[in-house]
This record gives sequence, C-alpha cells and structure tokens, in this order.
Amino acid sequence: MDEAPARAAVLAAAQGMVGHRLTSGTSGNVSARLGDGRIVITPSGLPYPEMGLDDLVIITPAGEPDRPAPGRVPSSESQLHCACYQAFPEIGAVLHSHSPFATMFAAARQPVPAVIDEAVLFLGGDIPVAEYALSGSAQVGDNAVRVLADRASALLASHGLVAIAASPAQALHYAVVAEHCAQVAWGARALGGHAVLPASTMQVFGAAYRQARRSAHG
Repeated sequence: MDEAPARAAVLAAAQGMVGHRLTSGTSGNVSARLGDGRIVITPSGLPYPEMGLDDLVIITPAGEPDRPAPGRVPSSESQLHCACYQAFPEIGAVLHSHSPFATMFAAARQPVPAVIDEAVLFLGGDIPVAEYALSGSAQVGDNAVRVLADRASALLASHGLVAIAASPAQALHYAVVAEHCAQVAWGARALGGHAVLPASTMQVFGAAYRQARRSAHG
C-alpha cells in the first residue's frame, strides 16, 4: 500500500473503532504496512475524533521512528504491531482494541468459543488467549504471534484484543466480528451454554478462512 491511501485507511479504521464502540478515549491502535516495509501507525495519547492524517507516525519494521509527526510519538503498543508484521508476511494491517465483551474474556483469560459461523469464516475459529505480558512490552507481541498463525484475532490476557488482516478496513471488520462473537458467547452462557457448531461447518468455513489468508499473500 502506498503512503497516502495507507494513512487514509488507518485513520478511517481508527475512527471506526470509536463508531463501533470497540474502544474509548485514546486506547487501542491501528497500523498498515507500506510497500517498502515501513509502518503507518496511530500516535499515542490523541483522541480519535481529533486525529488527522498528519498525526499518524511512520516507523521502521523494527519499531524505530522513521518520519515522526511533530509532537507525536508512535503508539505504546508499536512492538505488538511490528511482531505481527515480522511473523506474518501475508498481512497488511494490525488493529488493537479494548472492546468490552472481548476484554471481559481476556480478563478472565478464557478463549471466546466459535459460537456462530462468522467466527470460523472470518476469524478462523475460536479466539485464543495469548499469555499475559506487561502492556507496551515486546513480550506482548511475542505472545500474540504464537496464537495467531491460524487465527485473525486473539485476546491479550487481561488487556484486550488484536486483529490482523490484509487491510485496516478488514482488520476493523474482524474486530467487530470478534466483539460480536464475545457478546453472543457471554449471552449464550446466561441461557445455559452455546450449541457446538457441526464439524462440517468448522471444516468448510475454516478452509475458506485459510484460503483467503493465503490469497492475501499471493
């Protein structure tokens, strides 16, 4: 992705997190990978409704500032984004949110089960929990990539959610699906528990997810 459309896509996804109630205040972050490997990422500490294209920061694949915006520093979770890009060459965007229902599961350190078809088709199945690490540390990214090899989203223990995708818009969509799945799973528990999806659904939709992810790289 070229820089101008990447900036626009990152900003749209970041502001979309607010519209979909996936975050509040200045929490969460979004990035996109440029064609040369550099990364466009949201800055730290700036409310999304006030954010503009010039506020976004460009960092190297190692997380070092490449072209800092005046008065702006990269998101404190930039190491999470860099770890995902280094581990998965097929992805072009990373989104980290603190959406309420997904974060409840993350706080309980329980995976979100695949309660609906969309969980398998868009996310690859259940939403696993990455081991706990101090927010902002490199270990957050290291732990996340261990459970994202065949999933589009993962819970960060006692923290929130991360979604990886081909584009920022797709990452936002995956985060919306993940939050919906978490809410449905939580509600289903109040009704006595969810019905397990048929093995055929897991196979067919799981294969569709894996093919779509491979195609993004191809």
